[in-house]
Amino acid sequence: MVETDSGRGYIDHKGKFVIPVQYLGAGSFSEGLASVLVGAKWGYIDTTGRLVIPPQYDDFGEDFSEGLAALKVKDKYGYIDKTGAFVIQPQYDDAQPFFGGLAQVGINGKSGYINTSGNYVWKPSH
Repeated sequence: MVETDSGRGYIDHKGKFVIPVQYLGAGSFSEGLASVLVGAKWGYIDTTGRLVIPPQYDDFGEDFSEGLAALKVKDKYGYIDKTGAFVIQPQYDDAQPFFGGLAQVGINGKSGYINTSGNYVWKPSH
């Protein structure tokens, strides 16, 4: 991803633009998708620049990890899949990426771990 005065776009390893500068904000590619800001909403594009998840979110979406990305909606985090559907509803105060099938989440000042189904493996404590 590169940033210019006009916005953000993407270049390849040779410095050639593969997705022109056209976004007000943009994230890095992860698992073939990157979050982009179109107007006032965030969505996700694929490596060709095609909008895969239409801009519909008010906040920046995190990188995909193990097929899911943490996304904040009205001060709570949940996880979307690569279609943009929430597979784990927004309910956490903090949410980290999945690694090894688990993600650390925070709720009411306590941390715990969930699996990719949203079930607690370690309930929040401390």
